[in-house]
Amino acid sequence: MDSRRVLLVEDFEDLRKIVAFYLSARGYQVLEAANGRTAIQTAISGNPNLILLDLRLPDIKGVDVVRELRKLSQTKQVPIVAWSADSGLNRQREMLRGAGISDYIQKPITLKELNAVIERFLPKVKAAALIGVLTEFNRFPFEWSLW
Repeated sequence: MDSRRVLLVEDFEDLRKIVAFYLSARGYQVLEAANGRTAIQTAISGNPNLILLDLRLPDIKGVDVVRELRKLSQTKQVPIVAWSADSGLNRQREMLRGAGISDYIQKPITLKELNAVIERFLPKVKAAALIGVLTEFNRFPFEWSLW
């Protein structure tokens, strides 16, 4: 089993595509889901090693997705990192941890912050063939947020 498979759950397509491209360039296999129901199905069938989960999804609350995933033997132990632009995320810390979230990050997030959180849960990988892409990507100190 590939130990670098990431399920990226984000309903904002532009952000999802940017992060998926970046993670692919870093050598991770990326599975994508735009809503909670698809996230649960993809987590079951795709066997991810890490789940990056937006807490605000169009169909199911992210925290409810986590609760469902924690009930399933296939996903019970998979680290789940939640992210949100919600300014109340820090106040929800205990509820999120109680639901089974491994960590959470506040949007907007930089690539440096994204790398740090992923590397806490997955082994580092090398993407030497794509070093030029990474160099271009890292030239621009951008952040993203949902608007």
